[in-house]
Amino acid sequence: MTKPEDPYIETFRLQAERMDELGIPCDPDAAMVLLAQFMAEIEGSISEEEMFSLAEIGGHLFREGLRRKMIKMLK
Repeated sequence: MTKPEDPYIETFRLQAERMDELGIPCDPDAAMVLLAQFMAEIEGSISEEEMFSLAEIGGHLFREGLRRKMIKMLK
């Protein structure tokens, strides 16, 4: 028997499928912009720890975007 997925991971999977169906390209830069806008809207209403967690997500997106750009440059 397989372990049930985390409900948030399942939500992410469903959203990714929806985006694929709509033809929305995979774009870490767009995700970073959305995250930055969200963080600007909620700054001051959540804890520093929560903001740090969101910044960490942004860091992962930034690194992925940078990695993709480097791969493009090497091709």
